[in-house]
Amino acid sequence: MPYNSAKYEFLFDLSGENTERAFDRFRHRNVFRYRTRTIKAGNVLEVEIFPIWNTQNEVREAKKHTTREAQKNLNDKNAKKKFIRKINANFTEEDLCVTLTYSNNFVPDEEQARRDIRNYLRRVREYRRKNGLPELKYAYVIEFGGKDGRRKRVHHHAIMSGMDRDKAEALWNGRGYANARRLQPDDYGLEALARYMTKEPNGGKRWAASKNLVDPKITEADTKISRRKVEQMAEDFEAKPAAIFAALFPEYSFNECAVRYSNFVAGAYIYAKLHRKAAPPQKQKKKRRVRNEHNGNDGNLPRS
Repeated sequence: MPYNSAKYEFLFDLSGENTERAFDRFRHRNVFRYRTRTIKAGNVLEVEIFPIWNTQNEVREAKKHTTREAQKNLNDKNAKKKFIRKINANFTEEDLCVTLTYSNNFVPDEEQARRDIRNYLRRVREYRRKNGLPELKYAYVIEFGGKDGRRKRVHHHAIMSGMDRDKAEALWNGRGYANARRLQPDDYGLEALARYMTKEPNGGKRWAASKNLVDPKITEADTKISRRKVEQMAEDFEAKPAAIFAALFPEYSFNECAVRYSNFVAGAYIYAKLHRKAAPPQKQKKKRRVRNEHNGNDGNLPRS
């Protein structure tokens, strides 16, 4: 019976570059095969490769070295991944990032801040409905004060469906100041913005999203990448990952790859990120030469 190692990703915390110990772990007899998980979110493709063990001994070792803190860190990491993928799957350069602040003489409490952002989104939704725009999609964060009890200026960050920027700002309705700008995805999509929205300084950041957001497309396969290909990526870390992923996903360009192993369990964990290649420019058709009706000359024949 094969045993899945995906839930023990945090144990694969060592770099596998040019270490004899790493190669021994990659080739370990307790690795039955490797499972490949692909996550497509907008123009970003993530690939996770993790070992499937052929003995429960590896599971026992994994459980033995699992700590509550490590599990919490993995849960936090996966929650941020989920949010980043959701943003990449739903928003493009056509959409907006809106920052909403309050006037200097007003610092709302948490209940009031939540009421304000919901009312703002309700006004945006009504405006879109009256002007024939598609249903609103959004994700937002409310940034509050620090844990030390000091209050700071509360503000909101919202990613939402594209519309007139001046109108998006005006709908904040006199509470304070608003700034709307077009989203600017790069080779990592909107990851930088999504990470900012989910970072946790003093007091943390809390986010919510509309229910009409689509999920990224996730697939798994046990035959896509062989044990040998994993070993090749570990042996030639500089060149092999890019070449292997380019062959597997020709419509994507390679961004980065990490190969990691564990001192406690067998196999390797590989994580790669790619982005969709831009569509090639369409060739313009040559214009046919048109007969000159005024002088009877089509540009080729002599006049009669």
